[in-house]
Amino acid sequence: LIITLLISSWSTVFLRLWGRIRITKSPGWDDTLMVLTLMLFTCYCAFISVIISLGGFSYVPNFTAIKRTILHVQLSEVFYILTTTTLKISLGLFFLRVLTKRWQRRIFHTILWVSACYGFFYVFIAIFQCGPPAQLLPSLMKGSLKCLPTGFLLFTGYLYGIICVVADWIFVLIPIFVLIESDMDSRSKVSVSIIMALGAVGSISAILRMVYLKGLLLSGDFITDAPTATIWATAEPGTGITAASLATLRPLFRKVKEGVRSKIASSNLSKS
Repeated sequence: LIITLLISSWSTVFLRLWGRIRITKSPGWDDTLMVLTLMLFTCYCAFISVIISLGGFSYVPNFTAIKRTILHVQLSEVFYILTTTTLKISLGLFFLRVLTKRWQRRIFHTILWVSACYGFFYVFIAIFQCGPPAQLLPSLMKGSLKCLPTGFLLFTGYLYGIICVVADWIFVLIPIFVLIESDMDSRSKVSVSIIMALGAVGSISAILRMVYLKGLLLSGDFITDAPTATIWATAEPGTGITAASLATLRPLFRKVKEGVRSKIASSNLSKS
């Protein structure tokens, strides 16, 4: 899963930048944030790969395995939050390019601020949930009294997931209504709508991650549901980056199509 999502993410972001810089010549802050998101996602995948290589996702964990992987577990959680937060900001900035109505822009600005502020707050919780990061493992060994209450951690996690799901659906539904009202031909509207709807795939992954959220807690038997939760946590930003980048490739596809037609026409003329 990690290899597949990394390949698709890097490929589509590269094509996105190529189209924005070389064809439309209109790079923006949304592209900059998408590159940052890709870097953060790559770091996240690297930490997950290290956990896998150390046997941290074993269904029969032991103290040694937990001791070796606990730091990488925490880092992967931090980079997951940073990745999904910057992804939401990049998506919001991208769609703000096409929104013209005041109420639509206000909704998007609100979602952007809420996602950014709560995302960085959640990062703070993930880092300092048991006090200073260096004391994470000793605090866990001494019991949950040294860490934030489990109920509070679950609440902040569920709330972050809800914000992500709501943001995903707002980022899909409002632009689709704008697209319907545009003067594009029907075929273009359908193709663009399908690509934009792919952005909702991330919300499905976010929902399923919330189902297994208890498996990501660093207290108790946190390894039990960790593999399943990690699969959906990885799929969420990976599919989001790919879908968001595909939505920008229409000018590139049109350029390639025109180039192919031109070559075919030149070839026919030379034969005649």
